[in-house]
Amino acid sequence: MRSALALLLLLLTMNVKAQQPDSVRIFIDSALHVMQNNSAFSSQVNWKKMTTIVHRMSKNAKTYTEAAPAIKYAFDALGDKHGWLVFGNEDYHNPKFKPDTGRISANIKLAASKGPKVYCAVVNDDYAYVSIPFFGGQTDEQMTRFGQRIQDSLCKVITPSTKGIIIDLRLNAGGNIAPMLAGVSNVLGSGDVSITTDNKRKIVGRTTIEYNNIIMDGITRTSLTKNCADLSKLPVAVIIGPVTGSSGEAMAISFIGRDRTVLIGEETGGYTTANNGFLLAGDDYGMVLAVGYMTDRFGKAYHDNVKPALEIKGGDDFFDHVKDKKIEAAVKWLAKQG
Repeated sequence: MRSALALLLLLLTMNVKAQQPDSVRIFIDSALHVMQNNSAFSSQVNWKKMTTIVHRMSKNAKTYTEAAPAIKYAFDALGDKHGWLVFGNEDYHNPKFKPDTGRISANIKLAASKGPKVYCAVVNDDYAYVSIPFFGGQTDEQMTRFGQRIQDSLCKVITPSTKGIIIDLRLNAGGNIAPMLAGVSNVLGSGDVSITTDNKRKIVGRTTIEYNNIIMDGITRTSLTKNCADLSKLPVAVIIGPVTGSSGEAMAISFIGRDRTVLIGEETGGYTTANNGFLLAGDDYGMVLAVGYMTDRFGKAYHDNVKPALEIKGGDDFFDHVKDKKIEAAVKWLAKQG
């Protein structure tokens, strides 16, 4: 009798040890729910089958960290190039997607290695040039300061005889777009510059410029203290390339549809999804998912990358504008605009 009781207690103990904590099960199911209901690529996954696989993979997981491999498996199935998972100190990206660095010229790599700087110049006496780099700041103070730096740099090279503007996005790999837009708000002019759609192609937000203020989804994100002039009537050449990504691509898209404006250079990096962040249970667990695609002011979505209207491959000489083939093409195009 004692032997049978001992065996029963042992089996019960083993069952308790093998049982997955409810918190971990909820963590896994929440992650799957977020991906299924928000990802732009949700329709590519058989979620009934995926749920079965993920539960089988994670059946012995007792902690959030132990459940991570199964969640990574589901995330990889989405084919999300632009999103990532956050597990504590680890940022996980789909290993299938690697930046196509082979398209980046040695000259642009050298320029990028000098850090995110705003460059400005007068080109051929008649044209104002400004280069807008990556920017990752998030506080109001950081955004205002960076936006003002772009605007001040641009205004420094604007003269009464300026006939056009060159905006160089070749070193802009992304970041926070609000201050970037603010820095050239008087070039873009008032009105919608982009539309945000969800994974069902429903419009869920707009980015608008009103009196040089950047308004996103009805909220003023960045407002500058001073602008030099209304530059919205001048022709603009926007230079793009393989480093141009994410918010850099969104910047290029914001100029599409503007009167007397052209994109020049090479295809961008291909991070044209609109992303959104989602928190999961626990400390520092979450995910950033592509929830839709970047769209221009007319609602056209950009599924792969942004292509230039005037393609100029190679010929980069970032620090010598006279020798730079893309800037040369920009000058020629601007000269034809009168």
